[in-house]
Amino acid sequence: MLVAAALLAGAAGPIRAQVAADLDALFDAPPFDGMHVGALVVDVESGATLYARNEGRRFVPASNQKVLTTIAAMERLGPEYRFRTTVEARGEMGSSGILVGHLVVRGSGDPTLSRRFYDDDEAALGLLADQIRDAGLRRVRGDLIIDAEAWDSTRIEETWMWGDLPFGYAAVGGPFAVAEGRAEVEARAGAPGDPVSLRWWPLGDPHRFTSAARSVTPSDSADLSARLLRSGLGVEVTGELSAFTVDTLDLSAQDPVREAGLALVRLLGDRGVDVDGAVRVTWGESPCAVVADACGDGVTVATLESPPLTEVVQGILEPSQNWMAEQLLAHLGAVGEGRTGWNDGARALREILQTDFAVDSLDVTLRDGSGLSAYNLVTPRALVSMLVQVHRRPWAAAYARALAEPGEDDSTLERRLDGLQGRVYAKTGTITHVNSLSGYLDTADGRRLAFAFLTNGSGLRSSQVRGVVDRAVRRLADGN
Repeated sequence: MLVAAALLAGAAGPIRAQVAADLDALFDAPPFDGMHVGALVVDVESGATLYARNEGRRFVPASNQKVLTTIAAMERLGPEYRFRTTVEARGEMGSSGILVGHLVVRGSGDPTLSRRFYDDDEAALGLLADQIRDAGLRRVRGDLIIDAEAWDSTRIEETWMWGDLPFGYAAVGGPFAVAEGRAEVEARAGAPGDPVSLRWWPLGDPHRFTSAARSVTPSDSADLSARLLRSGLGVEVTGELSAFTVDTLDLSAQDPVREAGLALVRLLGDRGVDVDGAVRVTWGESPCAVVADACGDGVTVATLESPPLTEVVQGILEPSQNWMAEQLLAHLGAVGEGRTGWNDGARALREILQTDFAVDSLDVTLRDGSGLSAYNLVTPRALVSMLVQVHRRPWAAAYARALAEPGEDDSTLERRLDGLQGRVYAKTGTITHVNSLSGYLDTADGRRLAFAFLTNGSGLRSSQVRGVVDRAVRRLADGN
């Protein structure tokens, strides 16, 4: 059951055999002896393998999948890459500011149009609306069309769990979406027996969320949940909420591209720019194919550029943000003349791993960019190999800084590995029965190690598994 820990003679400051034995003892002690563990620790400078256990076996990585996605994006797009969103006026514009035609939004799937990068979730839309008004428009006699010609129309990754889909961590995306595809839904209870009322931000479709929840006599067992409606494009809030209290749910907007379009129309109206027509999304088709008089070149009336990719990657890795990772994977889908979306994104990711990082094709199975799918598989060997190679890239320091650090506010390591601040830069991963941690560790004698610890099938509480993984990291940090 044990895989021998390799200790290479001559490596600078090698970890003593006792440390390797201690790591094995941690994972072989009950109750952890029943879970599947894969681990690999390598000195990034010498290439020496300092500890290995099932390093060639495949594990469900959970959010360690984001390491693959973000490294591939940095490699292929470059650390200074920026997403771009433009709005074009197509048609005839009169001197009075009336556009006889349509507004066309051309988005690239910018994952930064949210309060993570702006003052609030609608601020990016507000900037676009301001520019459109300042361009002289006062009325649009046609539609607001969101150009999704280059995008795969698949809305939901087919291997995601149905029960996850109403919630913000399973939000879906597209070429133009705000608030990370989510909505902040405020639920307010009245007197016992009254229905629970809802309101939410950002507001697009006023019927997107409905309530089947009831107000009840105050109780510790009162709890709210949510489920998809049969249409798949709406969410119903269910359960109970204690009378005269308020709760907030983080839910998926379900149709975030249309929601962003509706919100933009509302903000334009607030600024005195009226749009007479509908909001249309042209999945897989050109605007011209959907609306005949939307053909031809337009005049750009608004433009937004994202922060550089290094900041996007940090926004993904530190808090483990699923939606942004999926937007990045979808964007990679256009590499090699593919279609933007999950299938071509996974194809592009696989190609980058194999050609740019020499990852064995059998070491990875790719279904999404975030790790929410339990169908993803990766070996510790693949993860560590990529981390070692990143260490030799010119953007290595920026990538390490983008990973979570112990004690870092709003990161997944905020309450883990205390005392190792400035020495650990890592990505966590957690779904049911899966816990993982991979990244970099700086030893007491100044060496940098790349490591991956992947655990599957523990049947234990995540906190227990995280605890044993953290003890392993601390043992490595202690050295001798």
